[in-house]
Amino acid sequence: MTALFANTVTLRGFLGKNAEAPPSDGITEDAYAVLLLATVSGIWDLSTNEWTPRTDWHRIICPGPFFCGFTRGMRRGDYLEVEGELRNLEQERGVVVAGERFPVKHATYAVHAVRIQRMDRPEALVDFGEDG
Repeated sequence: MTALFANTVTLRGFLGKNAEAPPSDGITEDAYAVLLLATVSGIWDLSTNEWTPRTDWHRIICPGPFFCGFTRGMRRGDYLEVEGELRNLEQERGVVVAGERFPVKHATYAVHAVRIQRMDRPEALVDFGEDG
């Protein structure tokens, strides 16, 4: 039987910076770590016959003491696979118009991790053409 709702995201990419995790003495049940993961996709532009890459940056929230300890040693350039749920985070920001400040709600998205797996770095893919 199929579930009525599903909210599962699987991302595979490289860390853009070192993991942000609280120090060992600051880990509580409410603690969380933050990862910034880069994924690359793109399109082939037929008019120029060139690949146009696009890098997307994903904020990964890693909740709880386990993830805080697990992610602490992760460094920029680590290759990871992350599974989680996509969540909308709404923040209120102030905007100044004509010298007057107005509150504005700003929506951003983050993935709340359920599973993180370190992966071996992939070998660089090089196309040597037909002549090898």
